[in-house]
Parts: sequence; structure tokens; C-alpha cells
Amino acid sequence: MAAGSFRSNKKSLQKKVKGLFSRAMINTANRVDFVNIINRVYQSDSAEKWRERFKDIPPTWDFQDELTEHAIQLTINQVKKEGTQVSEEEIRKTLQAIRCRYDHDLHLKAAPALTVLMNHLFAPPDPNHPLASPDGRDSAHVDKLKEYVSQGKSVLFLSNHSSHLDEFLLVTAMFHADLGLPLFAAGANMMVIKSLAKVFYAASYVVQRRGASRVGLSGLYNFCRAISEKGGQQAIFLEAWHGGARSRDGSIRYPRRLVTLRGALASDKDLVIQPVAVSYSVVPEDLSLAARKSGKCWLRGMGLFRTLAQAIIHPKSFISRVSKDLYGRAYVTLPPPVLLSELKEAHAKDPAGLSLDEYVALYSIGEIARIKKVMASQLTARAIVRAQKQEKKDLLECAKYELDLLREYHLSTFNQEPDLEDFIRDHTLEEVLADGIKTLKKRAVLSRFTKDQHKLPKVLSHPGLAFYATHGDRRIYSPTADKNIVVVGANDWGFALTYLVGNRILEEKKYLNASLTLYDSRKDVARQMGLTRCAPGRFEEYHLPKNSFVTSDPTSAFRKASEVILVSSLGKLAEQAEAILESSQQGLKLVVGTCGFEPETHRLPCQVVYDLLKKTGRNDVEVYSLVGPVRDEELVQGIESTGVLAGPETGLNKLADLFNWPPINVITSNDCLGVQAAAILAGIYAMWGHYLARLDKVKGPSRTGVYMARAAQEAQELAMALGADQETFAASSPAWIANFVATGLSRGYREFVRKVAGSAKKTSPPKAAQKLCQQLEEQGEPPLAYQDLYSAHVLAQKHGLDLPILNEAFETLYGE
Repeated sequence: MAAGSFRSNKKSLQKKVKGLFSRAMINTANRVDFVNIINRVYQSDSAEKWRERFKDIPPTWDFQDELTEHAIQLTINQVKKEGTQVSEEEIRKTLQAIRCRYDHDLHLKAAPALTVLMNHLFAPPDPNHPLASPDGRDSAHVDKLKEYVSQGKSVLFLSNHSSHLDEFLLVTAMFHADLGLPLFAAGANMMVIKSLAKVFYAASYVVQRRGASRVGLSGLYNFCRAISEKGGQQAIFLEAWHGGARSRDGSIRYPRRLVTLRGALASDKDLVIQPVAVSYSVVPEDLSLAARKSGKCWLRGMGLFRTLAQAIIHPKSFISRVSKDLYGRAYVTLPPPVLLSELKEAHAKDPAGLSLDEYVALYSIGEIARIKKVMASQLTARAIVRAQKQEKKDLLECAKYELDLLREYHLSTFNQEPDLEDFIRDHTLEEVLADGIKTLKKRAVLSRFTKDQHKLPKVLSHPGLAFYATHGDRRIYSPTADKNIVVVGANDWGFALTYLVGNRILEEKKYLNASLTLYDSRKDVARQMGLTRCAPGRFEEYHLPKNSFVTSDPTSAFRKASEVILVSSLGKLAEQAEAILESSQQGLKLVVGTCGFEPETHRLPCQVVYDLLKKTGRNDVEVYSLVGPVRDEELVQGIESTGVLAGPETGLNKLADLFNWPPINVITSNDCLGVQAAAILAGIYAMWGHYLARLDKVKGPSRTGVYMARAAQEAQELAMALGADQETFAASSPAWIANFVATGLSRGYREFVRKVAGSAKKTSPPKAAQKLCQQLEEQGEPPLAYQDLYSAHVLAQKHGLDLPILNEAFETLYGE
């Protein structure tokens, strides 16, 4: 009790200290006049040429009052249509809280000031064209965008989100492209600092991220719609952890559905969709995002002693001196713009079943993944991660390997080379690694002085290193890190389980942030399923649920997986399980849905996984087994059936809920090996029972009952020798009796036995069985019970068991 009370008090104290620190930071920030800072930078000598460059910027939002009134009317109409009782006064109050407060004078001063600040904090290859490559490839399509703007079309910028500076970088890039000032969504929490709020309000509308009322959501939706209808420009950050916040692990993420985006696309007028990729060599908030470190990471790289020295020598300008090029290089890249009408045409032909906003967001995030730059710090981090993982000393070799992987992925996925930043293009790989290591040392990711056992810089922050390595990854990950479900195997069972789970998680709000991936290592199969949304096989008339994503890339599938359902073939079971363990970077629940003895070693599927976990030293993986009596067509067609899920008690019921979608249900057990053995042996003894019945050796209720009792006893003996619990084979246990009865009634088993018995009149039963088995394998329908019979006999011999029924079945169908 005392220890628990101490921990509780400690957490409470930490929370209070954190709250006090946050309030102190806000109070300090409130004493800073950010508008005055903009004025001072604007009047500085450094801004002189930019004052001349931007002196004639026309007002962008001089119609903001008209815009707000239009949004109010749209909201009033929507509320009336829905029959909601909300007063006009409340609607007006809501929209007044949301609206922007554009200031043209601040706009005129911000353009030169932001250019100076961004050129100062970042190290542009060409200061005259900040945030862009000198060859102009980042802005190659701006003229097309300007042409659309000149036609009066609204522009919707859809961007990735890495830092609080994204908005300032994007705005600066827009200034230099002569594209006006887009409005951004700013969280209400960003407006707490009043002086900073005045700056944000000039180019932002306010979003209540949590606890927004119904009228608040309607107002936000219609404000974004009004921008599109009035020919304005707006920018939305697609990547979302909680309503549009920055990526915490550096990954490009599957976009969430956002009210702002749905509103922006609701306009009857055509508009321009412009994806935007923002790339950083240093993310200022890196360790606060990846490792929950304090806000002082914004100051990393200044150097304490250097700052103190500069403060003494240059007391008035030391901050400017130590912050020069603090965040390395950054780029804002614009791919070709596309009209919403063009995307609507493509969406109408798309079989995935996505809503329009999902389709537009996914298209844009795909474009961002294609064009986002690979930075030197990211390539270096990837190389160090590989060197650590494979215990290699040659960092250059690892960097070459990672670069080849990036090129291979981009060519196969986007049909083009990855966009390497100019520093990588213009320098040797040794120089790139040196630059990357220098950057990661400044960010306190690597030690400045100490090395590890391989003579590589010692890693101080593994989450920080993973953060930068993932920033160099162009795979699109699912939107959350706590419920990422993966089904392995695009066979009939894999499709059926994806169909069941996908529709299940679409049904309930508690799975709102869950993602679902269907993985198959066959690239052509995965690519085709991703396009057609249909499975190759018996279910080609059914479509994958709209929330499922198909991939052949193991890293994309398993890196953040929380639940993996493995239903690959027995021959590939070990290989697939190894790929899962190698690619996953967090603990997970591994549900083994493959049923049958592994043909070479005669192990149960769960035993194969247990052995791999022991070999790899993974103790963060919980193993479960999922077995019948359920047929794949029952899952797809929604026919009443019940499966068995077995595994550790902790989390078992929560996991079972994924598969409970009436009329489909699962019951639970703690005996993983037992339920697998029960399902396999039920098939063997049901098959042999059919054979005996065919020969009239088991006929009538009495003899059938005796056979079932003897079969249950033998199955229990063998299963217990393999590690199963006795209770799993009790008369009341569905794991055994339901499987035994269901397989006994199965048409497939009856047909196999009928054909073997019929052929045995012309040849011996073993030859007839082997010939039929070969034919069925060629058709892709191997008779598992026949194959499992061989393994079961081997295991019985190994454990010294005398099982008369099993011996008779083996001698008859395989021969001595």
C-alpha cells in the first residue's frame, strides 16, 4: 500500500510540476511581443531587399467579413435541414470565434521578416530562393498553380506535418511563389499566448481540437466550405495523431478523416488540390516528440559554452549569432496540382469504396511520400540503425545498402528515383555520413565524444535515432500506434478474416482509430488486390472493406503492428513469422490462424512461433491461436458460426472482440497448443471415420458413438504429449467436440474419402490416396487431414504412444 501510495503521489507531483512549468512558459511567452519582433526584423538591414521585393503584396483576405457571413448562412441552413434547435445568435458567436482576423499591414511586414528568419534558422542552398533546390525542381509546377488561381479557383494545400514551423515554412514558400496567403487551422491551445495569437490570427482560423460542440463542428465545416466557395486558399495538415498534430515517430501516416477537409471539398465549385511536402534535416521538436523530452530541444545545437561566450562578447546580438543555421536545411516541395473534378472522376471508378475526402487525402499523402526529400541526417540514421541491428562496423556499407533500398522502393512504388536533397547529390557518401553524424550529435541523438563497441558514435537516444531514420522512410503508415491490425496471407482465409475484421471495426466507435492491413509477400498479388479490392480465388465477387490497406512491404505492414493474424500456408509459416519479428519494432499480439502440422518438423503452428521467439530473444510477443470449426465462406457470407481463440488470459477477451461480429462469434481458451491439436486431430479422425463408414465398419448410432469416444481418447493422449491441457478434450469443450462434429459433416472430407475408396477398387488405398492428394495439391486444395495423418503418426511413434485407430488409418492410407 505504501509503495502504491508513493507512486501515486509521485505522479501527482510530476503532474503539478509540469503544470506549473507550462504556466510559467505561457506567462514568459506572454511578455514577449511577437508582433514587435516582426516589426524589428522587418526594419533590419537584412530585410532591405525583401522589403522591396514584397512591398506591393495585395491584400489576400480583404473579404474576410463576407467570408464569415457566408459561413454563418451555410451553418444556419445546415442546422435547419438537420432539424437541430440552435439559435442564430449561437451560430454567429461560434463563427466569430472560428474566423480569421487578417491584417494586411502585418502581412506586408511578415513576408520580408519571415524570409529573413527562415534564411537565418535554416541553411538554404540559395538564400534568394529559400526552402527550395537551386535547380527549381521544388517549384517546377507553380506556374500551373498560378494559372488556376488566375481563373479564380480556390486552392486547397494538403501537407504533411512534422513541426510547429511547418506553417511558417509553407507561408514563406508561398510568398516567394507570389501565391498569396493561405489560411491554416490553428488549435485553440495555440491562441493562449495573446501576442502570438495576433500573428496566428492573420493567417489562421481556430479549431477546438477536443470537446467541440455539434454547432462548433458544423461551423468549422462550413467555414472551410465557404473558403472554397469564395475562391480562397487554405492549408490542411493531413497527417494526424490527434486531429492533425505532428507525427511523433517521423512516419508518413495514412490520413485521418478531418472535418476541415470534408468542408473544403463540399463546395459545388471546382477547386485545386495542391499536395505539399515539407522536408527537414532537423526537426526542432525531435526529442520532445519521439522521446518526450522537454522543450529545450528547440535550443539544441546552440552549445552552452558557445552561447555564454557570445553573450559576453556580443551581448546585443548573441542570440542571433548562436542560432544561425540552427535547424540545418529544409525544403518545401510542390508536385503537380490537380483539379478536384479530375479526382472525382478517378474516385467514381475506384473500387475501394472510400469517401471522396478519404480518396483525396490518400492521393495527396501518396504524392507527398513520392516527392518528400531524403535528407543526410535521415540516411545516416538509417545506416546506424542497420549497423546496430546487424552488428556491423562498416557504416559506409550500411549507408550504401539503405540508399539502394530507398531507390528500389521508390522505383517499384512510384516508378521514379527518390528525391535526395542537394547535399547528398553534390557530395560523396563519406561526406554525407559526416554531415549526418554532426547533425545527430548536435541534436543529442548521438554522443559527441564516446563510441560503442563497433567504433560507431554511441547512441544517446534510440527513439531519437529511430525518429530520424523513419523520416527517411517513404512508406505510408496507419494513423495510430496502438491498434494496427495486420492479416498475413492473401489466400481465401486471409481475405475472409480481413473481410470480417474490417467490417467489424467499421461498426464501432471504439475502433475509430484502428487500422487494418492485408499483407502478402507476393508483390503482383498484393498490387492487384490493392487495385481491384478483390481476392484471387473463390471470393472474387466480394470487395475488401474500405478501411483495409494491401501491401507486400513487410516494414510498412509490421513496423507498428499491434495485432498480427498469421494465416499463411504451412510451408511458409516459419518464413512469414520470421519476417514479422524482424520488421516489428514494438510488442504485439500474434494470432496464429494457420492450422495443420508443419510438414518438415511435424510441429504445431504455435510451436513453430514459440521456437522462433526463443531463438530471437523476443519476450514482447504474445502468441494466440485461432481455429475452427469455422469455414472461410461463413465469415464472408455472414453465416452463423463459432470459432475458438486461445492464448494468455490478459487481453484475451479484448482480442476476441475483434472477431465477434454476430452471427460470427468466438469462444476463448488459455490452451494454445491444445486447441490447435484438437482442430488438427479432429480432421484426421473425422476423415478416417468417413472411410470406415464407407466400408460399413462404422455404421449405426451405437458403433458411431463408440468410434467417437475411442477417437477422443486417442486424440487427447497425443495432444497431451504435445503439451495440451486435458480439459480441452472434455465432452463440453467446443475446441474438440465442435471441430470433430463439424469436420465429420464436412463435404470436403466425405468427397476425399469417397474418391479414395472408389479408386482403391482398382489399386491399393495408399496409391489411390497419394494420387488424389497430388491432384488436389495441383488444384491448390491440399487435403490437410491426409497430410496431417503422417505427422500425427510420426509424433505418436516419437512419444511412444500406442494409438490403434491412428495406426490403422496410417497403415491403410500410407502403407507400412
